[in-house]
Formats: sequence, structure tokens, C-alpha cells
Amino acid sequence: MPTVTFDKRKITYTVEKQEVSFIKIYLDDLNGVKVTVSPQKEEAKIQAFVEKKADWIFEKWQKTHEDLYAVDEFTASENEKISYLGRSYRLKIEHKDEAHFAFRKGTFLFAYPETWTAEEANQQLRIEASQWLSRKAEEKFSMLSDVQVLSEQDYLRLGVKDQDRIHLNWRLVQRSKQKIQETIEDLIHEKTC
Repeated sequence: MPTVTFDKRKITYTVEKQEVSFIKIYLDDLNGVKVTVSPQKEEAKIQAFVEKKADWIFEKWQKTHEDLYAVDEFTASENEKISYLGRSYRLKIEHKDEAHFAFRKGTFLFAYPETWTAEEANQQLRIEASQWLSRKAEEKFSMLSDVQVLSEQDYLRLGVKDQDRIHLNWRLVQRSKQKIQETIEDLIHEKTC
């Protein structure tokens, strides 16, 4: 699948060749970005068009899946809730010498040096929470189906079927097990949304 990197983010898309006189971009809720072009269209022109529309693609995708992108907006405050496997857990903040993120006894804990600014703390929280959720996705996805399920980076799709395997966006670990299993089933049966 072709991939475009724009502003440090990747867009993976599929190309469908049809007799059309224009380039069409479609955001499939499950499978991500689909581009329809005429058979004569050069790959470089397709890629340039996707890059041109990248901001719109990111905005539309993130608006459709707001729950998956909450991690990118976390703030280091006691009011913050973090979703994991469909449940929201409270975030507890502590000041320590080194930054640390953990999940203990039904609560997320984020510790950071008191000398940090609010922005430094927020940025580190987002990094640590994303890494933790990504590791948990690798661990949990394989337990949710008889089919081999692997975690993948965020390619602006919920997942993809690859021969006898399913690749799921790590961000799905924030949704309930039932919703993740439904997504896996949809991918197994190659549904489109």
C-alpha cells in the first residue's frame, strides 16, 4: 500500500483504478483512505494529490474517531480520564524526580518533576500514555480472536486484513473488547463502511 508522510504523520491509502476524469478520495470508516483514479494517472500525481489533501484527511478522520485521539490532548491534571478497553480510569498526578506512567489498582499514575512547565508535563504525559496504550494493544489484541491479530501504527485506518492476519490500529485499545472484536470480525469478512 502506498504511504505518504506529511507533517511527521503517515497516511496509508489504497488506489483503485477506474475510468474517471478526476481523482477521488474516500475515507472508509474501517479501512481508511481510498483513492480512485483513472488507469493512466501517474503515481507521482496521485501522491501529490494525497499530500495536498492531507490536512483535510487528518481532520476528517480524527473527527470521525474522536475517542481514539483523546490521548493526543491529555493534560496533566487530576480531572483527566484515560480510556482503556472501554472503561475510563482516573489519572492521579504526583511530583517525583523522574517522569513515570503506570496503571495500578484501577488508576493511572503520572509522576513528573515539579520543575517542569505545564506544557512539558502535558507533552510527556501524551508520550508516556501513547507508549503504554500501544504496548497494551500488542498484548491484548491477540487474546480477542482465534485469528492472528497484530497491533500496528496509526495509518488512519482501524485495521486491515493481510492474508490470514489482522492488523489493528493500536489506538483501538481504548475501545471496549466487544467493539474491538466487532472491528476484527468486520475486517475478517472484508467489510467496508
